Amino acid sequence: MEQLVNEQNQQNGNQVSNPSANTSRRENAGLKLVIISLLCLLLLIPWFFIRYTISERQSTESAAESEVFSKWGDRQTVKGPAIRVEGVKDESDFLLLPENLEIESNAGCRSLNRGIYDFTVYDATLVMKGNFILPQNMPDVQRKRLEINCWNMEVEVSSLKGLTENPIVKIDGRALSPQDITFEGSRLIWKCNLASLLEKDNLEYEITLKLRGSSSLNYLPTGNTTTVKMTSDCPTPSFCGNFLPTERTVSDDGFEAEWKVLAINRSFSQIVSASKWHSMNTNSNYYIDGDNSFGVTLRQPVEQYQQNERAVKYAYLIVLLTFAIVFFVELRRESPIHPVQYLLVGIAIMLFYTLLLSFSEHLSFLVAYIIATVMTVTLLTCYLGGVMHNRKVGMLIGGVLAVCYTFIYILLQIESYALLVGSIGLFVVLAVAMSASRKVEWYKDK
Repeated sequence: MEQLVNEQNQQNGNQVSNPSANTSRRENAGLKLVIISLLCLLLLIPWFFIRYTISERQSTESAAESEVFSKWGDRQTVKGPAIRVEGVKDESDFLLLPENLEIESNAGCRSLNRGIYDFTVYDATLVMKGNFILPQNMPDVQRKRLEINCWNMEVEVSSLKGLTENPIVKIDGRALSPQDITFEGSRLIWKCNLASLLEKDNLEYEITLKLRGSSSLNYLPTGNTTTVKMTSDCPTPSFCGNFLPTERTVSDDGFEAEWKVLAINRSFSQIVSASKWHSMNTNSNYYIDGDNSFGVTLRQPVEQYQQNERAVKYAYLIVLLTFAIVFFVELRRESPIHPVQYLLVGIAIMLFYTLLLSFSEHLSFLVAYIIATVMTVTLLTCYLGGVMHNRKVGMLIGGVLAVCYTFIYILLQIESYALLVGSIGLFVVLAVAMSASRKVEWYKDK
């Protein structure tokens, strides 16, 4: 009888202790979630540091690029030719633009090195041909100014530093000597006899320029009809400006492109005031509203910093997924993991982006991404397998991480569909997490 009472008392004691154990277990899980949330906030510090480092390295590259380009020859824009005539009375000078402007250009690209950076520059040969005629709507007062017979003709380029040889100028088939050509600012100027223009209403010209430049080569459509034919060995052209080519062919060996622009397509007439002419600044490094120039960017796309910047935006997704996986495994296996170990896992994930940035400065982004992924996944697989005393669990988590990094790389490559694919991927991840949480017996009795 006494033994039966003791067994009954022991059962009653167990029933009393079970609720306490369940409460303690729920409190521990809740406390762990709070600690993990705080660790996520703490990891913002290295995340901001990595983003700052990417921005700093990008600024260093831009400074090196500007220095190299300024010494070699900056972005070139060719403006002209035009005949400059003095205005009458209080009027400013005016310029007479050609009836036809045909430009044939060839640009050969090369690579210049500065430290760990490579920059694309070009050597270009431009042949400009065409003719001037007197516009029918030309005011009499301006026509009389032309009768003085000798005025200046000019061509303007962004950077005269880029000229590698003296320009060759022919007017009505007669070649000018280099001594006849003067320089003022960024303009090439020479005297032009207008006798044939006044008598025959036609003045022919041919100008050959050899230019060095970088970033882009652009043209201003000064002719009543402007035709540009351009070839280059650059396999990655980016056509820019206010007019796109009417025809283009791009291959691994280079490209061929042709533009045709009419006077009606641009914002200035065949007779333009000097003030308006000067406002069309060829030295600007950026296109602005109303800019009439067009051309092509000649450079190899170097996007490792942009891709690093985009990749690091997904860092917190990887951290949250990894912490969630480890937390669910911890609950299922009832093997507690210390918050310091969570912190070390988070730091390892952040270190991935430092490795990616470092390797991508010397290797292609794909190779750098593979190396950083293999190093990080291997480290976390070995570490979590040891912490949980189960190699299979470590390999499972490593496999999930490898899938996540692969998915993020795909997102980086499909910019146009990144939001769509990313949203679907997050939906799948949420569905898997909800399914996994169903299998956790949050209030299981011990």
